[in-house]
Amino acid sequence: MKNQPINKICPRSGKPIVLECQTEYRGQTVAFCNPGCRDDFAAHVDERPKDRAYFDAIIDEGASG
Repeated sequence: MKNQPINKICPRSGKPIVLECQTEYRGQTVAFCNPGCRDDFAAHVDERPKDRAYFDAIIDEGASG
């Protein structure tokens, strides 16, 4: 079983995440609204600055809070 994702909303669509659509980023579990978003992010992390910025903000907020 995977960890609980750090986000509740998909960074691309603004829709609620689907727990089956998880991947790892910076050692954290993150999730998307569908497998296509997840697979694209996982395969092209360096080419998805908006997704990374969304997750980085959540990670950084958790580290400082």
